Amino acid sequence: MLELLAPAGSTEAVIAAVQSGADTVYIGDGLTAPGKSRQDLDREGLARSIRYCRVRGCRTAVSLSGLCTDETMAGRLDLAVFAAKEGADALIVRDIGLIASLRKVLPDVPLWGDVRLDVNSAEAVAAAAAMGLSRVTLAPELGAEQIAAIARAAAIETAVCVHGPVCVAHSGKCYIGALAHEHRSDSCMSCAMPCQGRFSLGGRMDERPLAMADLCLIDHLEGLEAVGVTGAVIEGRGRTPEYVAYVTRLYDRAIRERVMPSNEERETLRTVFSSGALTDGYFTGEPGPDMFSLPELKPDRTTARTAAEVRKGYMNGELRRVPVRFYAVLQPDKPALFAAEDDMGRRAAYKGYTPIDLGRQGISEGRVREILYRTGGTPFHCTEVNCAIGEGLDYPDEAVEQARRELLAQLTDKTKEGASVREGERPAAPESVPPQGPPKLIIQVTNANQLTAELAATGPDLLYVPAEILAAGAADLTPFTSRGTALAAVLPAVVSEAEKPELAELLATLQARGVTEVLAGDLGLLAAAGQAGMAVRGDFALNVTNGWTLDRLGRAGFRSVTLSCELTARQIAAMPKAAPAEMIVYGRVPVMVTDHCLIRNSAGRCSCSTPASMSDAFGGVYPVAKEFGCRNTVYDARKIFLADHPEVYTGVGLWGLRLLFTAESPRECVLVTERYKARNDYVPINASRGAYQKGALWS
Repeated sequence: MLELLAPAGSTEAVIAAVQSGADTVYIGDGLTAPGKSRQDLDREGLARSIRYCRVRGCRTAVSLSGLCTDETMAGRLDLAVFAAKEGADALIVRDIGLIASLRKVLPDVPLWGDVRLDVNSAEAVAAAAAMGLSRVTLAPELGAEQIAAIARAAAIETAVCVHGPVCVAHSGKCYIGALAHEHRSDSCMSCAMPCQGRFSLGGRMDERPLAMADLCLIDHLEGLEAVGVTGAVIEGRGRTPEYVAYVTRLYDRAIRERVMPSNEERETLRTVFSSGALTDGYFTGEPGPDMFSLPELKPDRTTARTAAEVRKGYMNGELRRVPVRFYAVLQPDKPALFAAEDDMGRRAAYKGYTPIDLGRQGISEGRVREILYRTGGTPFHCTEVNCAIGEGLDYPDEAVEQARRELLAQLTDKTKEGASVREGERPAAPESVPPQGPPKLIIQVTNANQLTAELAATGPDLLYVPAEILAAGAADLTPFTSRGTALAAVLPAVVSEAEKPELAELLATLQARGVTEVLAGDLGLLAAAGQAGMAVRGDFALNVTNGWTLDRLGRAGFRSVTLSCELTARQIAAMPKAAPAEMIVYGRVPVMVTDHCLIRNSAGRCSCSTPASMSDAFGGVYPVAKEFGCRNTVYDARKIFLADHPEVYTGVGLWGLRLLFTAESPRECVLVTERYKARNDYVPINASRGAYQKGALWS
């Protein structure tokens, strides 16, 4: 049977999830943040929540899904140890360095991969297993056939998001909040969700073209269970306890009893506890504009009344879910003996007074059973009573009831006890390996027109070119290679399970053309490139925000790794660099990769060769480009420009400096490159420091 995982961002949401039938409650996000929101739990609340769940037979998974900086790593490990000792059953993680550290600090605690790892293929699952994860949540964009293929091949458990809010961008690959004026990042669970605002696409102002309907797979649960999926995850950590209760109850009933929601319940789910629309478009392989265009819902009296009724249900009841067996022995001239045992083997014993031999009919075995079965108002439900009752003994009902209460109280106290956890030594910070010589100059282009002889004459050390351009032989690279410029193919940002044959063909073509290196932002691509005999460099989408992650990726075989654009310059300078590190010092950063063609959704047609853009209400213009698999990549509205502050990136241990060209003209590419070589004073329009000045991660 599928394990139902429900979210909780507050103690009341924990109660709502447990009393509504969740098998596991996942708690956390923001526990180490300064200025916690109302939905965040502090450590005391976390401890109470874990105990509350454990007493009621519900597992807890503490979410540590935010990325770590070098400054926050120690605090995150402290929190993990605290949660484990309080009895948390698993930790949910995504930071590669944190995963590697936790495997040493808490070697016996299960680690589950967060959905923000963006696991799209069996190879990505294998990479997660190699890191030490025992379960991973698959990307929401996968269809039914892809999920089935991955789950059947997986060596570890897989989970699927079955309900709740999903982002238009691939999880873990959205930086629009980090680079917008709010500087609030999804990477540390504090995204301001600018995607929910109004944008203009295709020349007109759309309502909310990036705001998606809530995911709803309640009609597909049996299919998920049949292919071997372990967990069904309800999303919505920032939503109300009433939402948690209502959705969890519907899914619990569908999983355990095979009872689907009525039409009235579905309407309540859509209008009261969701965004106004529900979709299974990804799962059924039918993504499109129907997954967007959400109505503006406003709370009314019906909404408030429904929420109040739901709240009354989970606050005033106790779901009996912990099996318990009772034993009763009443014999003449001996104290009455009672015992209880739960399904985890915990035991309790109680000695009553000696029953009186009446010499006539006394308390019966049936009466003792009846009283012991009465566990209402507690988390326990009686499954069996074993009795040895002598005849003609006087033993009042009240005394049996007292024995039952005492036994259940003992079991409750034992269940509250924390866990015995084996704790290993904290890993030391990696040691930096200074690069040989000055940083390499790396140029990344987006189209073949930018690959001019004038750009080659600037003398880049390394050139990143889209794999499709290289495979098609669409550019003359002789001016670069003749000057000793190394070459690497930029692999697609996302490759799903269904697209693996196309990727294999692309790699084979690249290899035939003599390409020996690739740039990849996905762990699943490391194995595919390795099988093709190619070396791999890591792109910024690997979210390297600390030295432990950089070290781990270097050990995994990456020749160099690009650091996260969400770090401050100070954090980059202080980071131990145990592997060659790159930094994007110029260009528009891809802030979003989406499985949707945004322009087609808006205008009803798509022209991949025509430049497109998206405008926000603040005047920002975001270029939109075609991505592998008819996806779209959205680039930031402003260009990072640091040439006037070279102290930011020189002398800080970087192996390479990358200039990222997107919509620049061939002439502008040359001007920018020459500026970074201090040969002119060119300043591009619409330039910014990105997040390197203020940062987007908690420090």
